[in-house]
Amino acid sequence: MSGGDKLRDYERESNVRTHLPRGVRILFVGIAVALGIFHLYTSYAGALVDIKQRSIHLYTLMMLAFLLYPITKKKKRNKIPIYDYMLAGASLVLGIYMLVSATTIIESGGQINHIDVYVGMVVIIVLFEITRRVTGWGLTLLAFGFLVYGFYVKLSIYPQLTWDIIINASSGIIAHLVYITEGVLGTAIGVSASYIILFILFGAFLSKSGMGQLFNDMAMAVAGHTKGGPAKVAVLASGFLGSINGSAIANVVTTGAFTIPLMKKVGYHKNFAGAVESASSVGGQILPPIMGAAAFIMAENLGIPYTTVILAGIIPALLFYFGVLLQVHIRASKLKLKGLDKNELPTVKTVLMKRGHLLIPMIILLYLLFSGKTPFYAAFWSIIATVLITGTGRMLFISGAVSLFLLFEPQIVAVLVGASIPELRDNWFELGSIIIIPLVINLIRKQAQVKAEEIHVRDFVDALENGVRTTIPVAVACGAVGIIVGISSLTGVALEIASSIVSIGDLIQSPLFQLLITLFLTMIASIILGMGLPSIPTYIITSTMAAPILLQLPYFRELTGAGESAVFVAHMFVFYFGIFANITPPVALAAFAGAGISGGEPMRTGFQAMKLAIAGFIVPFMFVFSNQMLMMDATIRNIFVIMATSLTGVFLLSVAVEGYFKRPLAWYIRIIATIGALLLIYPGLWTDMAGLVALLFVLVISLKRNNGLPASENVS
Repeated sequence: MSGGDKLRDYERESNVRTHLPRGVRILFVGIAVALGIFHLYTSYAGALVDIKQRSIHLYTLMMLAFLLYPITKKKKRNKIPIYDYMLAGASLVLGIYMLVSATTIIESGGQINHIDVYVGMVVIIVLFEITRRVTGWGLTLLAFGFLVYGFYVKLSIYPQLTWDIIINASSGIIAHLVYITEGVLGTAIGVSASYIILFILFGAFLSKSGMGQLFNDMAMAVAGHTKGGPAKVAVLASGFLGSINGSAIANVVTTGAFTIPLMKKVGYHKNFAGAVESASSVGGQILPPIMGAAAFIMAENLGIPYTTVILAGIIPALLFYFGVLLQVHIRASKLKLKGLDKNELPTVKTVLMKRGHLLIPMIILLYLLFSGKTPFYAAFWSIIATVLITGTGRMLFISGAVSLFLLFEPQIVAVLVGASIPELRDNWFELGSIIIIPLVINLIRKQAQVKAEEIHVRDFVDALENGVRTTIPVAVACGAVGIIVGISSLTGVALEIASSIVSIGDLIQSPLFQLLITLFLTMIASIILGMGLPSIPTYIITSTMAAPILLQLPYFRELTGAGESAVFVAHMFVFYFGIFANITPPVALAAFAGAGISGGEPMRTGFQAMKLAIAGFIVPFMFVFSNQMLMMDATIRNIFVIMATSLTGVFLLSVAVEGYFKRPLAWYIRIIATIGALLLIYPGLWTDMAGLVALLFVLVISLKRNNGLPASENVS
């Protein structure tokens, strides 16, 4: 079975038509490229009015989706039935209707007429259908359930229903969901239409430039020769790629096709090999700077700088990957596995000489973000830099000319219209450097005849098309999630659910135990809500439904700080567990995809992935008790101490999970190691001291030459 077949088995988003009719294919590519250019242009020149910008984005992608996604998995993928053409056309018409009526609706304060009501009903029906095709039944039924609940709440207040009452209630709900920025065209689709599509396009251009191969080669050069090298390569490569592409399952299939066979070849069990790949790919969704694009919605939703989210994610992500790498290393030591032959591996110098230039766009991206520029501004110029640094001669000429025009646009326009020439813009040196440095590096590499991937005109078109294709499931999911968020704001259902869960905790008198029970219930709720969903809708749903649970607890607010601080910690908590749903049985789709490649047992692979990700399941509880772990109100000294003690704690935790350090460990030593790990990960002087005592005990016992325990021969 090919990688594409495996992906279709586990990810609904991959069930697409593989061959479009020639005319439809040309139309599809033309619209996709036009939409990509539209978003690039508006990121530079400024977005349209919210309703118009978001309508163009959503309804165009819905139209493309009906051409791409068949009505069922079993439907032939090389033919498009007439009803899909009709639905695609309906999506286009709905989008045009929204553009035409946007100004009137805005001026009327969201008041709509009977025609608007009927059109809004069609919008919701068409959106439900494309959501079912693209993401499956889970999100569709959830959104439908919320819609039914919304009608129930609005109609249940009347003792007797009449047709006028039903029409008026429907008008209010549809106006809220379809015509204003509270529902389908709300924050979720707004972020998709601004930040997310640009970063997906950035990832598509990086993919064309050979960035994936750079990550793989660098991981092989750094870790391939060490104990259990292929597993460490999988951890590093999957983490970096998973952060960029936003889909853990797709990352498992693409990267795992290379890494899993290598892991099995050096001696790892097939369940463990699949688990390493799936855990590492899921971890990419919490790895800064891109964090699977969910960080952008979090920043927009909370009204905080994007860099705050990046910084908050650094320590938890490091602890997660340190834990996975340690378990991989300990397992290799236990099984006496070796790495790959150094002669078969590239050197770091060779990798950097061939593809090291691809790091320049990433450096530009981080520089612009941390210098206070908006994410879409940073993404736009990072895409420009990617094309400039990897383009062929023709692409270099085109992109260079466009870049210089953008840099000197006011002066060029003034000359053309005969006006006085204005001064250079304030940031001319910054933008000039972003243009000149990649361009010069490209010319030097061409002169030196360094062979590597180049972006041709065809690759440029393909990158735009692939980026728009990849955005389709994100935008569709954001549209459906908009219904959930809209009904929640209209009815207050999220607060009602939160109150119900908090009332369970109220049965416990101790504030600490009440908080722990509520955190545990919130974790379970977040995992259930995140099952089978990409990272972006996962965050939106969990932050809407689960985060309010924590915010109703006075002790939670006391620990995490007042106002925005508590809200941010709550959102990070539910986001992490929503993401880990992909490796949490019984619906561990990323783990199941890994098992499909490794030939392992899906459930055992899922539980093994949970063991590998154990640090990720513990850290969110810890940053509730000390938000300094999220670099909030933290000094350099605080951060250093937290990093040192937490990394030591993760080491102990890995030893406890694997039951091995230099030799197999007795059960009581593993229990002591677990307790010591929790004490060290939890920030605090006395807990750190107690944890260090446990560490010394484990080290002394483990390093004794004779402990009377047999060596392990079989580990699955």
